Amino acid sequence: MKAVFFDLFKTLITEKTRTDFQARAPFHERLGTTEDKSLLWWTENEDAAMIGKFPDCLARFTDLCVVVGSPLTKKDIVMAAQEHEAWKSKVLSCVEPQIFEMLRKIRARGLKVGIISNALPEEVLAWRFCPLQGLVDPVVFSCSVGVMKPDREIFELACSRVCVQPSEAYFVGDGGYDELQGAASVGMRVIQAAWYQDRDVEWSCTSPLVRAHLITDLPELLC
Repeated sequence: MKAVFFDLFKTLITEKTRTDFQARAPFHERLGTTEDKSLLWWTENEDAAMIGKFPDCLARFTDLCVVVGSPLTKKDIVMAAQEHEAWKSKVLSCVEPQIFEMLRKIRARGLKVGIISNALPEEVLAWRFCPLQGLVDPVVFSCSVGVMKPDREIFELACSRVCVQPSEAYFVGDGGYDELQGAASVGMRVIQAAWYQDRDVEWSCTSPLVRAHLITDLPELLC
């Protein structure tokens, strides 16, 4: 095995378990709409947003507000987008110490480390504040490459960027977006990251799904 690719959110980074993050008003309230209307818009536009249809957070918020009939002014929408971008920068700037230790142990074994993430433009923008930058290469964000998990193309692209075959790489993720099945479909060895979110996932492979319940468990599972 030559490389380990990680999902980013709820695998290497999460704000859900951090008590130092202040609660914010619900997303739909900040955009002057109802939860039902906001969820309907997201259901219809999520894939497009994740592969780069909207060039930035402001464009996405503007489209949503127009579609749902939000009373926000253009200035209000700009302020909401700026606040959201600042929030994402804060989220990506905070990484638990155990994550750094785990990645260093993996790199010490001679394995390349990369990230494959479904991400929005503001998350790509916020990546420049993330202290993980020096420990991972490459980083493949869906909105930057125009394809998202679980499409096999995004996994194959990431492997090609470090010159490894999918069969020579691990993929580690919490299991959102059916990413574990997607990685397994191209021949990657899959490990579910259950340390932040212990979710049930569909798994149709004949071999059992390997799960890491603690961050510290992962290096020993790479065997």
